[in-house]
Amino acid sequence: MVKTREEKNEYQRQYRQNNKEKIAEKRREYRQNNKEQIAEYTREYYQNNKEQITERAKEYNQNNKEKLAEYKREYDQNNKEKVAEYHKIYGLTPAGKKVNMMADWRRSGVNNVNEEMYNHYIATTHCECCLKEFSSSYDRCLDHDHETGEFRWVICRSCNTKDHWKKITR
Repeated sequence: MVKTREEKNEYQRQYRQNNKEKIAEKRREYRQNNKEQIAEYTREYYQNNKEQITERAKEYNQNNKEKLAEYKREYDQNNKEKVAEYHKIYGLTPAGKKVNMMADWRRSGVNNVNEEMYNHYIATTHCECCLKEFSSSYDRCLDHDHETGEFRWVICRSCNTKDHWKKITR
């Protein structure tokens, strides 16, 4: 008896449906017995496909903003103690603020982010362009070249939104 493609697909679907536990157990057993090979394959795959993986992740995040935001709200609601502990360790301490700020700079495309740059940023009390004193940390911006990613100077929010400072030489 010759089966059509649709009949074969239906049979396979039905088999998987009826044998979920058996299939899952075989997969667990395989993963347990082949951890090293799987890890090596995974490392190699990610190494060879970094750009595509990053692009897919960006696209997914862009297309699923509301879904991801809802997931985060639910997670935060259901894991209040865990979130509080995380913020206690990383979010509220000076070290946590430093780590988060430096990570934000890297995500924004700033090259060679380091402790010296962070210390300079924190120690700067006046805009290095217009010399206006910063009224709060919100007014302070780390300016960088968007093409090369090189740090230029610490400027106020006003100077950061205008480009008149480009005529000023340091």
